[in-house]
Amino acid sequence: MRRALELARKAEGDTSPNPMVGAVIVREGTIVGEGYHQRAGLPHAEIEALRSAGEAARGATLYVTLEPCNHHGRTPPCTEAIIEAGLARVVYAVPDPNPQVAGGGHRRLQEAGIAVVGGLCAEEAQHLNRFFFHHVQSGQPYVVAKFAMSLDGKIATRTGHSQWITGETARARAHSLRRRVDAILVGVDTVLADNPLLTTRLPDIAAPKHPLRVVLDSAGAPAGCAGPLARHARPDAHCHHRRHAPCV
Repeated sequence: MRRALELARKAEGDTSPNPMVGAVIVREGTIVGEGYHQRAGLPHAEIEALRSAGEAARGATLYVTLEPCNHHGRTPPCTEAIIEAGLARVVYAVPDPNPQVAGGGHRRLQEAGIAVVGGLCAEEAQHLNRFFFHHVQSGQPYVVAKFAMSLDGKIATRTGHSQWITGETARARAHSLRRRVDAILVGVDTVLADNPLLTTRLPDIAAPKHPLRVVLDSAGAPAGCAGPLARHARPDAHCHHRRHAPCV
């Protein structure tokens, strides 16, 4: 299961609105197939692992970080592929909180005569997909408050200068976080003072995913935020007046 979790992390930042999922197929103590969900709309982890294993999957055990789906979405249900492949046992880390699944995958596999066990490495698996679980269970986005502060509790000098309170390590972590989220929200004063890119910049990733850029403006002056952001040639800057901004 830890190998499945490791595989799932390879798609960090790429699967939204789907969760990250990894799968490993084991036969007589040997890994015969593995895979992970790479992007929404592409095959799920179980399907990738089954393709990797081929006929070796028959009679084997599948370890997967999330309960296999039993519904039609962008892709067919994984339960049917698992049954057809002749797997003898399925071990998953956490049940899927999606109401379309809600234990349905577990039941369908058991009805087909497959031994099913849940709960292995559950805490690690839930933490891996904490953004997904929170949204599905609450209907609200998972919000991360990110700021840099000096030892005396300030976020800038008396003249407004704030580059850089942090060091290279902290900035790299911030950009890694940007890659994992769907949107980044700032106030209009930050835009006017710093003219930030609000993009993901990681040296080891040639084409990183950029979050949607959202600007809150209490004065309701869209030109105030659109001007600086327009220089980056990305038409995804959303400006919200406080009277019309959605609740987060």
